[in-house]
Amino acid sequence: MGFRKHKWRTICLSLLLGLTGLSIWALRTDDKYFEIIKSLDIYASVLRDLNNYYVDSLSPFALMRTSVDAMTGSLDPYTTFYPQEEVSDLKFQTTGKYGGTGIAIRREDHQVIITDVLQDSPAGLAGLRPGDRIEQIDGKAIDSLSADSISDMLRGEPGTSVVVGVYRPYLHQRFTVKLMRAEIGLRSVPYAFRLQNNVGYIRLQQFTEGCSQQVRQALDSLKSLPGGLRALIIDLRGNPGGLLEEAVKTANLFVDPGQTIVSLRGRVRAWNQTYRTTERADDDSIPLAILINHQSASAAEILAGALQDLDRALIIGQKSYGKGLVQSTYDLPYDTKLKITTARYYTPSGRCIQAINYTHVGDILQADQVPDSSRQSYTTAHGRIVKGGGGIEPDVPVNQHYLSEIAQDLLVHHMIFDFATRYFYEHPKPASPADFTLSDADFDSFLAFLQEKHYHFSSDASQLLDQFTDQVQQAGWWEKLRVQTDSLRQALHQVETQQLQSHRKEILQLLKAEIADRYWPQYGEWLFSLQTDEAVQKTIDLLDHPQTYRSLLHLSQLARVP
Repeated sequence: MGFRKHKWRTICLSLLLGLTGLSIWALRTDDKYFEIIKSLDIYASVLRDLNNYYVDSLSPFALMRTSVDAMTGSLDPYTTFYPQEEVSDLKFQTTGKYGGTGIAIRREDHQVIITDVLQDSPAGLAGLRPGDRIEQIDGKAIDSLSADSISDMLRGEPGTSVVVGVYRPYLHQRFTVKLMRAEIGLRSVPYAFRLQNNVGYIRLQQFTEGCSQQVRQALDSLKSLPGGLRALIIDLRGNPGGLLEEAVKTANLFVDPGQTIVSLRGRVRAWNQTYRTTERADDDSIPLAILINHQSASAAEILAGALQDLDRALIIGQKSYGKGLVQSTYDLPYDTKLKITTARYYTPSGRCIQAINYTHVGDILQADQVPDSSRQSYTTAHGRIVKGGGGIEPDVPVNQHYLSEIAQDLLVHHMIFDFATRYFYEHPKPASPADFTLSDADFDSFLAFLQEKHYHFSSDASQLLDQFTDQVQQAGWWEKLRVQTDSLRQALHQVETQQLQSHRKEILQLLKAEIADRYWPQYGEWLFSLQTDEAVQKTIDLLDHPQTYRSLLHLSQLARVP
C-alpha cells in the first residue's frame, strides 16, 4: 500500500512539474494554451486530493470517466469518449462486425429466448432457431443474469468456443451445442428484391465498411434477372448513418465522375474538404427513388441530399432526422478513443441540414430547433427549390404509418412471435413465399392461442380510467360516481374485445411476416411486409408513371428516360 501511495505521489509530482514547464512555454506563445495547462493543473490536483483524502476509497479512472463524460456531454450528443472496453462498440458501428455466435436474445420472466439467428453464423449453422430457449452457458445456469450479461457471455474472440444448453418448445427437446465463435458481419444490405412491374428494391440499413459494394452487388443481381429492372428503390428508412466515404461511393454508383456529393467545413480550415465522384457510374439513367423517414440520419442524409440536389432521384417519405454534423475519431492513451464533432457537412446545393443548433449560455448547453423562418432556400441542378436546416424534406411526402394500439400490444407481449414459433413446428414449409398464405382458420387458431395464454388487451384508455378511479376514491367521491364509472368500464371492455376483429387484416399481415421469417430467414418477413408498405407501394406507382416522375424532377425538358 505504501508503494502505491508513493507511486501515485511520484506520478502526480512529475505531471505537475511537466505541466508547470509547459505553462511557462504557453505563456510565451498563446494565452489559450495557458488556459489549457492551467485547467489540466487544477484537474490533476483535484483528482489527486480526492484520491488521497476522500472518506471512502475511490477509483481514479471512474472519477476521470465521470468528468470526461460531463465534459463531452456539455458540447453535443455526438462527441463521446470510449474507454478500452467500449472501443469494440465503436468498431461495430463502423464495420458492422463483432466476435460472437450470431444470436439475438430477449429475457422474459425467467426464460431467455432466442429472437433471431443469422443463418451463416455459428448458431445458424448449428441449427438454432428463433423461439429456442437458452438454459445454460458453459454449464452455468443463467436464470439470474441480465440479457446484456448473457449477450456478453455469447460474444468473444473468434476461434473460442462456448457450450449452450437449449430447450426447444413444442418439440420438447433439450440438447447442448458447442459453438465456435466467429467474426459476425451484419450486412448493410440484408436483402434486395424485384417487386411488381420489374421495380427493384434495395434495403440499405447502415453505412458500414464496404456497404457501397454490397449495393453494387445487389443492383447487378437484380438487373441480371430475366426482364431486368425498369426502376429502383433504395430504402434508407431507419438508417442512422455511418461512414461518410461509403455514402459518397454509393452516390457514385448512380452519378458520373466529377460531381460534388458533400463538402465538409470546420474550424480547422486546412481540414475542409469536398468529396466528388471519381468513377464511372454503374447506372446513371435508371429511374431512382430514395425512401427516408425521421430516423434517416447522417450519412443517409448525405446520400439522399446529394441525389436530391443533383436531381438524380426522387426522395419519398417523411422529413429526415437532420444531423448535419461530422465526427472524427482520435486515438488516446491506453487504447481509448475520443470521437469529436469536427465539421458540418453541406450538400451539393450548399445547404447544411442540421436541425438543432447547440449553443452555450454560460455553462448550460442549449439545443434549439432551427426555426422555419431561418431556413434558407437553395436550388437543385434543374432549379427546384430545397431548404437547408431541419433535415431533408421529401419530394413526395408519405405519412408515417403507425400500428394500431392492439397490434402494438400484441407485439410488446410477444404474442405474434410466440404464435409464429408454434405455427412453424405444426405446419410444413410452403414450396415458395408465393404459396404462403394464412386462412380464416389460422386466424381463429391465433384467437384460441391468445385465450390459452390468458391474453387480455388493456388499452391506454383503460389505464387512464384506472387512474381516474383511484383519484375519485382518494377524493371520497366513489359512491357518487360508481355507477357511471362501472358503465364506462363495461363499454370500454366491449370496445377492447372487438379490437382483434376490427384490426384483423393488420394482425394477419403481422402474423404472415413473422411466420415467413421462420421459413425464409433474413428476408421472408420483409418480403411480406413490403406488400402492404404504403411508402413502397406509392413509390412503385410513381415509377410506373414516367411522365409524373420526370415532372417532379424537372426532367421534362431533357432527353426522355426509358
